[in-house]
Amino acid sequence: MDELKVSVLFWEDRDQAAAEHDEVVDQVAAALSEGGHKVSLIGISGDLRELLDKLDEQKPQLVFNLCERFADNDLFDMHVITILDMLGKPFTGTGPLGTALRQDKAITKKLLKFHDVAYPNSITFDKNEIEFAGRMRLPLFVKPLSGDASAGINDSSLVTEFSKLVEHINFIQTQLNVPALVEEYIEGREFYVSILGNNPSEVLPVMELDFTKLPDGYPKIYGADAKADEESVQYNAVNAIVATELSSEIRARIANVGREAAYALKVRDYARVDIRLTDDGRPVVLEVNANPYLERTSAFALAALQAGMGYTMLINRIVEIAQKRYETTPFLKELQKEKAGRKRIRRKTAKLVESIESGSDASGRGSPQASESAKKEDSQSKPAEKRS
Repeated sequence: MDELKVSVLFWEDRDQAAAEHDEVVDQVAAALSEGGHKVSLIGISGDLRELLDKLDEQKPQLVFNLCERFADNDLFDMHVITILDMLGKPFTGTGPLGTALRQDKAITKKLLKFHDVAYPNSITFDKNEIEFAGRMRLPLFVKPLSGDASAGINDSSLVTEFSKLVEHINFIQTQLNVPALVEEYIEGREFYVSILGNNPSEVLPVMELDFTKLPDGYPKIYGADAKADEESVQYNAVNAIVATELSSEIRARIANVGREAAYALKVRDYARVDIRLTDDGRPVVLEVNANPYLERTSAFALAALQAGMGYTMLINRIVEIAQKRYETTPFLKELQKEKAGRKRIRRKTAKLVESIESGSDASGRGSPQASESAKKEDSQSKPAEKRS
């Protein structure tokens, strides 16, 4: 692949004495450099002008998008990529539409239903209305309708009695200020289906969340503690491992459901679908993740490693996939030429009109040259007279 000017875009925490960013930023930048690209960093926090200025300064041929929030809001990442899209800046990962669709988990379920993909039945509890999506019974799982990184999800999210259900719904509505989504809890093994590429996409080896090291009494969920709190029991007990003891039929079923879910939600380039397997062998989609975490030890990177792709190869493969998406087809090239031709004609016409207007005399009549030109055009437009 040819050398590209690549800018790695990310959110950085500027509430600290010194700006901080996730370790994945430096890992991705190093992998891109190893791949032969000229790499720059664009760290943003809450100033759109800063983003525009840095893009103008660096002039990247591709933006490697690692930005998951803006102005300390998880939902604003879709607006950042919308700006990239409007500016015509090629970037990796899911576009504005796919990002917006998956931000609302109620819409996610409707799209999965349309594509005949199984998902947990649920109820949405907004402050003023309730929306049902199938019958349910305890135990139930309560989480925010929107948001990433398992915000608001912990051991108390799994409820087995009505009073706890009401308590957690109230917490999400009042403390996180978003509607609460209540789902039926799917008991069973949990798998990660990592998908790389577009049309056709490649399903990487299936990974499984290993809960076997969790002490008794801890629910088998992968919440905020397991993801971020290094001092927690969950963080040190729950890990992603290569899925084993699966028949070829079940493995294929899980992979196909993951691929279909990613297609339904319009995610692109790379994605991860979280699936639980019921006792009767039915894969149920819990979550569709666009632009999943790419840190070296992440589930996605480990799945790629199982497929024979080291970290540097994976990151540069994502660049290749994104670049291919922006390739212009022969038809579009011709269309662009036609548009460029029409623009040139409009510019020439505008200059002609301007010259005619500037040549008009004070009485409002056109200049002799303009009048003569008009007469010539008029005579050329008349039909030729018949010969006698």
